[in-house]
Amino acid sequence: MNRQEKLKWYKEEFEEISNKIKNSEVLSHNDFLRIRNFKLQNSSAEKEEHIQEITKKAFRFAQEDKIKEAINVLLKLEGVRVPIASTFLAMRFPDKYAIIDRKVLASLNKKEWLKKYLTSAEIYEEYTLLMRKLAKEKGIKLRDFERGLFERIKDKNDQKM
Repeated sequence: MNRQEKLKWYKEEFEEISNKIKNSEVLSHNDFLRIRNFKLQNSSAEKEEHIQEITKKAFRFAQEDKIKEAINVLLKLEGVRVPIASTFLAMRFPDKYAIIDRKVLASLNKKEWLKKYLTSAEIYEEYTLLMRKLAKEKGIKLRDFERGLFERIKDKNDQKM
């Protein structure tokens, strides 16, 4: 998307949000997130058709357990790096994919991955295979294992405060 198209998108996005909420007494959660992302410019000017084309291709790769390929396709979306791409996969396939997080990487003693995990499909593939293995050894679902690790880290950090 070129600069002219982005400027057009931001103008239209502002007008659409404004028209939607200008007579509202409160914001919905989705409106709040949409406005926040607009201001932070974290929102994407991606077209609906492009998002659908990319995610369809990525989900097909993910279904076939082609981890790197799925991630690399998702990285073609504006503003998407591996942590967001991993979230798409984990939400679509919670029994097969985990959300990558720097704190979880550190807790797994994978500090060498921290330098490249934001952009490396290879690191995400290694992470996913490791998380699957560890969850299987514990006899729990991947999502439960992943969430448990994240929560323990969060609890430790909260206790330090």
